[in-house]
Amino acid sequence: MTLLHADLRGQSRQLNLLWRLVEDISSELALQPLLTRIVAGACQLIGADDGTIGLYEAEHDGIRTVAVYCMPEGELGALMRRGVGLAGHVLATGQAALLRYGDLATLTLPELADNQVAGIPIRWAGELIGFFGIGAAPPRRFRRDDVAALELFARHAAIAIANARRYEDERRRTDRFRLIASVAAIIQAEADVDTLLQRSADAIHELLGFENVDIPLRDEKQPEVLVVRTRGGNYKQQIQGEDRIPVARGIMGAAVREQRTQLVNDVAADPRYITPPGLRVPQAELAVPLRVGEEVIGVLNVEGSSRFDELDVSSLEIVADFLAMAVRNLRLASASREIAIVRERQNLGRELHDNVTQVLSAIGLLTQTLSAAWQRDPAEGRRRVERLHQLARTAHGEMRNLLRELQPPSAPARSRRGRAVICVEQLREHDLPGAVKQLLKAMVPEGMRLRLDFAQYAAQQIEAEAVLLRCCQEAVSNAIRHSRGKRLWIVAAVRDAYCELSVADDGIGLAAAAAPGMGFRSMRERAEALAGDVRIGPRRPRGTRVCIRLPRRDRPPP
Repeated sequence: MTLLHADLRGQSRQLNLLWRLVEDISSELALQPLLTRIVAGACQLIGADDGTIGLYEAEHDGIRTVAVYCMPEGELGALMRRGVGLAGHVLATGQAALLRYGDLATLTLPELADNQVAGIPIRWAGELIGFFGIGAAPPRRFRRDDVAALELFARHAAIAIANARRYEDERRRTDRFRLIASVAAIIQAEADVDTLLQRSADAIHELLGFENVDIPLRDEKQPEVLVVRTRGGNYKQQIQGEDRIPVARGIMGAAVREQRTQLVNDVAADPRYITPPGLRVPQAELAVPLRVGEEVIGVLNVEGSSRFDELDVSSLEIVADFLAMAVRNLRLASASREIAIVRERQNLGRELHDNVTQVLSAIGLLTQTLSAAWQRDPAEGRRRVERLHQLARTAHGEMRNLLRELQPPSAPARSRRGRAVICVEQLREHDLPGAVKQLLKAMVPEGMRLRLDFAQYAAQQIEAEAVLLRCCQEAVSNAIRHSRGKRLWIVAAVRDAYCELSVADDGIGLAAAAAPGMGFRSMRERAEALAGDVRIGPRRPRGTRVCIRLPRRDRPPP
C-alpha cells in the first residue's frame, strides 16, 4: 500500500510538472527558443540526463537536430535519415521507442550504447513534423508511464511548434516588405549607382540577416565580365577592392547566362560555387539576375548558413527588379544629353510616382500598423499581411511592365505610345469601374469607408480611361496619406461633351499656402495631353475634392 501511495504521488507530481511545462512552451512564439524549451522540458519531465529535438525535412526525408540539452554541440544540425540513430528509427517506424541505445541498428554516438533512450514522434495534422529523443545513463531506466507522459507532452509541443512557425512566417514576410519599402526609399534618394547599390546591400544584410551580400554589375565595355564592387555583411569587412569574375564561371555567372534565378541550398555539392580565398564556405547561395527587358545587367547575390526558400526568392526578385530599373535610369541620366532621353526619364519618373510609389506608400503605411494589429488580434494581423502581399504583387507587376517598356528601340516593334499607359491591359480586362475597384481593394485601409458611384458613367476610349485611373490612384493616395479623413467618395459620370471623375474626402482640407507637388503636376500633364483639366478645391462642409475632366470619347461597342 505504501508503494502504491508513493507511485500515485509520483504520478501526481509528474502531471503537475507536465502542465507547468505546457504553460511555459505555450507562451513562447519564437521558434528556436521554443525548441530549446521543449527538449529541456522533456528531460525535466521524466528526470532524464540529456536530449535532442529535431524537425522533419521532406526534401531530405530525414530529421535534422535543431536543439540539444546536455549533448555534444556537434549534434546540432545533424541530419538523421531513416534507420539512422534514434531519430531515424522513429522516422522509419512512426512509433515511440523505449530501448537501450546500443540495441539500435545504426548508432551515431557509440559511446552512449549503454544509455536508456526514449524516442517520441511529434505529429501535427496527422503528419510527423519532428521528434525528441531523451536519454539517461545507467542505472536509470525509463518506464512506460514516462513514455506516456512524453507522448502527451509531444502533442502540446506540436501545437506550440505549429503556432511558432505561423508567427515566424508572418514575421519573415513583414521583414521582406520592410526591405522592399526601404530599397524603394533608397532608390528615390540616391543619384549615384555605387551608393545606391551599397546602401541596398547594407539594407539586405541588416533587415534579412543574410551573412554575405554581393551586387556585381556587368562591365559595360566587357559584358562577359561581372565587376564586384558592392558587398554587404561579412564580405564587406573581409574582402577589399574590386573583383572581376567571368560570366562563364560560378553561380552568379549562371544567373547571367541563363537569365534566371539560381537557388543552391547546398553549395558544397555544387561544382559551380567559387570559394573566396581564406573564407568560410556558406551552406546556401541565392543569385537573382538584375534584368531590364531581355538584358541582364548584374546580379543580386546572397549567401547564408541556412536554406533559402520561395519567400526569399520572390522578395529578392522584387528588389532585383527595382535595382535593375534604378541602375538603368541612373546610367541613362549620366550618359544622356539629348532631350529625348530627358523626356524619357520624366515619363518614367511619372510612371514610377503614379504607379509603383503609390503602392509602396500604401505598403509603408500598412507596415507601420502591422505589429500593433498582430498583438491586438492575430487574425487581423494575418489579414493585413495578406493586403501587404497583394500590394507587393501589384508593385511587382507594375515594375515588370515598366521594365518591359525600357527595351531599346531596336527591340521588336511595338507601340511606344503605351509607355504612358501601362494600365491598358488592366482596363481592357476590367473596364474603368472594375479597374478602380481592383486598385482600391488593396490601397484603401480598412478604417476608411469608401463609396463608389459609376451609375452615370459610360465606357470611354482606353487612353482616356487610363488617364482617369492614374489620376484617381494619385488622388486616393494623397487622401489616404494626408487628409486624415475617414471617408472617400469616388464618382464618375459622362455629360454631353465631357466625362469626369472626382475623388473627395472628409479630411482636414487643403492648407492655404500648399504648393502643387509632383502628383498634381502629373495629373495635370496627363489630363492636358488629352485636352482636359484637373481641378482641386474644398469639399463642403469639410475635406478636399479633386475633379478630372476630359472630352467625351465613348468607346465603340465590342
